[in-house]
Amino acid sequence: MAIRTRGTRPGRAVAVLAAVAALVGCAGLLTFWNTDALGPDHFCAGALTSTEAGSALPGPGRIVQQSLQDGSDPYYAFSCKVQRTNKFLSDDQPGLEAELSFDGADFAWTGSALWKDASAFSYFVGGATGAASETQAWVLLPVGCPGAVRPNSKESEVPVLKVNLAQGRTTPEALARVAMSGARHVADGLGCKDTGTLKDPAHLQGPAGAPKPTDPANACGIPGFRLPEAALVQGKAEQGTERVTGKESRTRVCSLNLDGPASPRIDFAISDDPVLAQGVRRDKAATQDRARTVTTCTNGDLYLGMSFNDVYRDLLLDEGMDKASQARTALFDAFTNAVTAERGCGKTTS
Repeated sequence: MAIRTRGTRPGRAVAVLAAVAALVGCAGLLTFWNTDALGPDHFCAGALTSTEAGSALPGPGRIVQQSLQDGSDPYYAFSCKVQRTNKFLSDDQPGLEAELSFDGADFAWTGSALWKDASAFSYFVGGATGAASETQAWVLLPVGCPGAVRPNSKESEVPVLKVNLAQGRTTPEALARVAMSGARHVADGLGCKDTGTLKDPAHLQGPAGAPKPTDPANACGIPGFRLPEAALVQGKAEQGTERVTGKESRTRVCSLNLDGPASPRIDFAISDDPVLAQGVRRDKAATQDRARTVTTCTNGDLYLGMSFNDVYRDLLLDEGMDKASQARTALFDAFTNAVTAERGCGKTTS
């Protein structure tokens, strides 16, 4: 028969309590490292709520602020990075950066290397002027903010709040909320008075279905818009498919993906958004390269823009400078004349 001592039962109790305490401690650390429990309510000097950050950065891990610039030194600047961190995963976790930038108002579809798939974005319907995808978002700020004036700045540049997501994807709606919160914060830092333009959009308008073959007589769904022969290169850039954003947004973008071994592409943008049109009008040389213009229609200003990807641009240049210039002019004229005729604006003038 085993002999029990008086100290055995209390000893087991202590061991059990110690084990329970250890488990509770481990659970607490796991919760702290792997979730946002007891984390901050805001990031980026109040520009981003933890809810918005969590929605834009889904998955396990804790959201931390990695860097922040928010202030005048000597001119107002804003940049903030937040990221998911996880003690148990070695792979890079999703993170996002929100920053104030100064660009042309139509930067998003004028050939920028970082913003090169404009027809895949979802554009704001109602409220502010902006767009979002699964990895990027942008919002135009009001023109004329006192803090936007700085030495050596170009008259054509306007303040833009940009958001870029690294590692992974989220919903356009989630990034749009981040961009709107950041835009309002930055507008305050720039001393903007006209903040009524920064209302949340009613919803987003994405691409209108899958890409489809281009109608040679009505490219981009625009009646009478035909690609001129000068814009096509036999065997290298011929009629192909198109993707168009929906009609609810004031800004519409169409990408013509031409048939060719190197995937040449032409992007067209149409917008009667007054914030965008006003921003482009700040550029006195807007029509010199025959790729963008603002014309006055019955219902206000209408912006028209065109850009090429590098493949298509190089194909035209391979045909010679005269051919490239002729193609650009003929293509832009065909586009603008078809759009203004459809909207009753008359022909544009350069």
